Amino acid sequence: MNTWQNAEFDRDRVPPSLRRFTPVSSVDSLDQVELLRLWDQGKRLILVDVDHTLLQWESNAPSPAVIAWIAQARQIGFDLCLISNTRRIDRLRRISSEVGIETVRGRIKPSRAMYRLALIKFKRSPEETVMVGDQLLTDVWGANRSGIEAIWVQRMEGKEFAGTKINRVIERSLQSRLYRYLSEPQPRDAEPSSTLQKQVVRFIIVGGTSFLIDTVIKMALTRWTPFAASLGAGLLESGFASFYAQTALNAASPIVATIAWMIATVNSLIFNRSWTFEAVGKDSRIRQIQRFYLITIVGGALNIALYSTVFALTNKIEIAQIVGAGLAAVWNFLGQRLFAFRARS
Repeated sequence: MNTWQNAEFDRDRVPPSLRRFTPVSSVDSLDQVELLRLWDQGKRLILVDVDHTLLQWESNAPSPAVIAWIAQARQIGFDLCLISNTRRIDRLRRISSEVGIETVRGRIKPSRAMYRLALIKFKRSPEETVMVGDQLLTDVWGANRSGIEAIWVQRMEGKEFAGTKINRVIERSLQSRLYRYLSEPQPRDAEPSSTLQKQVVRFIIVGGTSFLIDTVIKMALTRWTPFAASLGAGLLESGFASFYAQTALNAASPIVATIAWMIATVNSLIFNRSWTFEAVGKDSRIRQIQRFYLITIVGGALNIALYSTVFALTNKIEIAQIVGAGLAAVWNFLGQRLFAFRARS
């Protein structure tokens, strides 16, 4: 969903890879930022982006609503500062003079340089400061890197710099993902069937990629390289595998299956936790991972045992793979949904 929303974001639920681009809230325009609320939160310094936040690109005069918002901010007691890396210094000076706000220039955002200069200039801490800007990849990311909360405003209509248009393409992709982590209360009465269906579909997709990874590794070690044949021959020669296998490939199959399972499981953990079950709360991350591995170790043991048994009986890797992975998949889905990631399911 890319339709703009005024919202607040639950940053504790956002995956680490996305958190750097996550604001605390989003609003329609600069003049919609609630100043009294910021003051009550302990904010004393407001950093403001210029183009498409304060005014349109190539414009020199903000709207009357923005001028009124600036006057209200001053009346409340806020310090204000324009943050810009523009090369058009004369224009920035005219804008600064027009609105009566000091400026800080520095390296291109999301560099922390300008944010730090502003904190030093106004003698404020990151906790007392908020950044307001229209770009996730520059304004919001730069603020987050500096420990400053960011408010994301909807860009103004009109032309913009060519380089910014590239950022907008990436931004649209991030926007749809960010809206999954709004802090609006969610109903807890009963889980809709659509949630279960969505989880099943996502689990199948993740399982499919893990199955592919697992299969490719097994094929590579068993048929495309001499690894399994050499390992199995050594096991048979030592007498270690004689009680369960008669050929080198059969002797090596448990070890080959274990290697493939370990690598495929990492893929499963990452995507089932953050995508299938959306279990991204940082407070319970360790417990979730511990429960996940408890479930998958049992599932992996089932997979390996079934794979090795069927392969020994049929000598067909494809049939052994389907039987072992299929039954293990049912176990893993139920275990992850009902036990490992239950808190966020």
